[in-house]
Amino acid sequence: MENAQPNATALSTERAELIAISEAMAEAVPQLATELGRWRDVLEEGLKDAAIALIGERHLEEATRSLRHIWLAAAANATSKAYRSPSDGEMVLTPSGRFHNFGYERDLQPAQLERRCARFFGPPPPGWTADHVAYSSGQAAMNAVLTHLTALHPTLGVHHAGAYFETGELLALYGKRVEQLDPAQKPDLVIAEPVWCDGATFGQNRPTEIAALCEKCGASMLIIDSTLAGLDDGLTDVLANLSRPITVFRIHSGLKLFQQGLELADIGIVSIYGSDAGERLRSIRTLHGTGLRFADVAALELSFFLDAHSTRRYEEAIFAHNARLARALSQTPGLFAPLVHPSLSSSTGRAPFCIFTLANPGASYEALEQAMLAGAKRRNLVLDHGGSFGFRGHRFEVVRPDGRPPFLRVALGRRGGPSLEGVIDLLASLSL
Repeated sequence: MENAQPNATALSTERAELIAISEAMAEAVPQLATELGRWRDVLEEGLKDAAIALIGERHLEEATRSLRHIWLAAAANATSKAYRSPSDGEMVLTPSGRFHNFGYERDLQPAQLERRCARFFGPPPPGWTADHVAYSSGQAAMNAVLTHLTALHPTLGVHHAGAYFETGELLALYGKRVEQLDPAQKPDLVIAEPVWCDGATFGQNRPTEIAALCEKCGASMLIIDSTLAGLDDGLTDVLANLSRPITVFRIHSGLKLFQQGLELADIGIVSIYGSDAGERLRSIRTLHGTGLRFADVAALELSFFLDAHSTRRYEEAIFAHNARLARALSQTPGLFAPLVHPSLSSSTGRAPFCIFTLANPGASYEALEQAMLAGAKRRNLVLDHGGSFGFRGHRFEVVRPDGRPPFLRVALGRRGGPSLEGVIDLLASLSL
């Protein structure tokens, strides 16, 4: 490929990581070696024939999707051989040959994944116990914890130090069993988000601030929603700064930053500190029907999932790319209002996407969306129009919340190269 050196290096890194993922698949399921060998031949041939970096990048994006399909097809093929209520003595196996014993799929116990969580998150500070429970999503995990806590308190006083809209809506579903309070009203429970975004701005709750909030209001329970913060969310520092024992639940949605951008299976993880509530939460999981499906467990057997080293490397690239976009647009905002991003206010601040609002309140977000689509097509950028974050590639969407102003969310992914540069330049040059 004829590239500037930075682009060549970035795409070589992407190639190497995809090959490493394919090798992890072959190691887990040796029967896939031949198919994965063909996949690698197509990958190498396409990169060799790519005349310019953007063509090579598009080929890498296609290779990512093909690799994901190979693995998910293998997981589906293996797990579809058994009923969701297997007969007695039936060998219920994942593609790697791991046996799972369950009578009903909703009672499947993903014990091996939960044991891996202990290594992934590391031990808590001395004096704290830890347990980890897996659910079908982060929202299912949050709901299970709230179900457990509301059963212990006739009326649960809650202070939400964050902005995730579905957490607020979930609390409202509990009606009179949950009362949302200010810290001065002495809530029983604090729900804190280390990094939060309300669509107009970002905010941070640092570990010492979360601990101090619990101390000040006298809360006996804490939920930390670390989905936007990733693996290194400061949980250990929160626990170390608490002067009295309280029950702490930490929740991650593991679909995004923990799966190398492949979205193999939705999963929510509750980490429990200072409590023996793990078995109760597993019982609630079965009663709610919010456990992992057998196919999900099979899909998540790959060694890079719940591997701390590879996860940190992946997350850091995403955080760095979005911080770079934030810095660039804070210097040349163009048609956008002044940008707010954690990286602009703190050397340790980070988030996996950027939020943009138009400086002119009368300007059209529909026109902005069309300008982004046209600009990406004109520049031949590998940029998807869609929601969420944490992918290997880059995404954007105009979000239109009910009852609140719209905003543009740009989620730069792990992959460096020409589209990363092109998205930054496109946003800096936009005019309506």
